[in-house]
Amino acid sequence: MKKRWMSLLILILVLAACGKEVAETDSATDGSATVFESEESLTHNMEGVALNLDYTLQKVSAEPGELILEINGTLENEYSQIVYFTPDFTIQTPEQDEIEQLSSSVENGQIMVNPQMETTFNVTYLIPQHVYDENSSLNLQVPAAYKEPESDSPGDALGDFANWEIPIK
Repeated sequence: MKKRWMSLLILILVLAACGKEVAETDSATDGSATVFESEESLTHNMEGVALNLDYTLQKVSAEPGELILEINGTLENEYSQIVYFTPDFTIQTPEQDEIEQLSSSVENGQIMVNPQMETTFNVTYLIPQHVYDENSSLNLQVPAAYKEPESDSPGDALGDFANWEIPIK
């Protein structure tokens, strides 16, 4: 029995040491510099639902030659029922080359917001250096919010999608 406790204690110490090492490595490699930041929030009103977006473009030293576009959003529901929103933005160059999404804070792909509530989210995209060098702006298409989950029916949509040209320099 003593051997089991000793083995368990050693295992715990090893796992604890591994966790600490990973955390130090992550913070040491998080070298980034902000290249561009939106001055004002982009606002899209959809029949009682307001979407506010802010974004930053960062040069990441860990991945030379690439930039990260991070979009932070707030969805406010003033509508009379639950609304559903999928923050799956289409981002393209003016020549309509699509930009790759890296990650999203929305685990299930769709946000559900109760009436009189709000929620926040963020989505990141990878911008290759040559795309940044060749363009001063990108096109951002934002989907509408819906009254039903997983819907794409125009009858369930609250308003319409938005299409913005966003500066990146």
